[in-house]
Amino acid sequence: MKNIKGILAIFLICVLLGIILSMQFKTTQNITGGTNPATEAKALLAELNKLESEKAQVKKELSEIENKIKKLEEDEAKKNYYLQTLYDELEKYKIFLGYEDIEGPGIQIEINEPEMEAIFDDGSSIVAENYDTLMQIITALNAANAEAMSINDIRYTSYSTFEKENNSILFDDHVISAPIIIKAIGDPKELESNLTFRGGILDYMQRGLQLKINVSKKDKLVIPSLHKKTELKYIRPVDKLNN
Repeated sequence: MKNIKGILAIFLICVLLGIILSMQFKTTQNITGGTNPATEAKALLAELNKLESEKAQVKKELSEIENKIKKLEEDEAKKNYYLQTLYDELEKYKIFLGYEDIEGPGIQIEINEPEMEAIFDDGSSIVAENYDTLMQIITALNAANAEAMSINDIRYTSYSTFEKENNSILFDDHVISAPIIIKAIGDPKELESNLTFRGGILDYMQRGLQLKINVSKKDKLVIPSLHKKTELKYIRPVDKLNN
């Protein structure tokens, strides 16, 4: 009799577990739409990799086309001294506006989040929470006569903007996060000295915010061009305004 009761109890427990598992399975199916989350994540990752590959290919093709156009411009300019002078001036303005890849000596600043014990309890990015410090670095570099700058290999220009985007930084429509790497072309010694003095912005970021920062002088830095050109809607030469 005891054996029968024991078997019956085990049977009822198994039935109850079966019902619970069935309910959990149906709930999971309803939430995920019948797809396996792991499978869906792999599919999304594959699609992302495909899009990244296509983007890289398009950028490569665009670069090749731009190089061909530049070669044609150079060939035509060489045929005429006046055209050559205009071409040289045009190249200077294109470099100044950020429409050419450039290289030269300067400094590289790498900014990382603090050690784990110094990070906010909620996991927030201290770099993102204090994104305005990046603008202060840019200001200091400008004061030291930096001729060109980039942030995470995105060209910085006078039109560049910074915003906080969730736990990251939105820089010119690009989402960036630590490590933040700022490159600046100019006199390496002047650039470094304008940033690393006691009480300066980098000193505050290291001592006050506990951020990990490394500054290094470089004989050669490469800064990429802009891939988005700024359209001027309102400004015109003064002589046209008077007509």
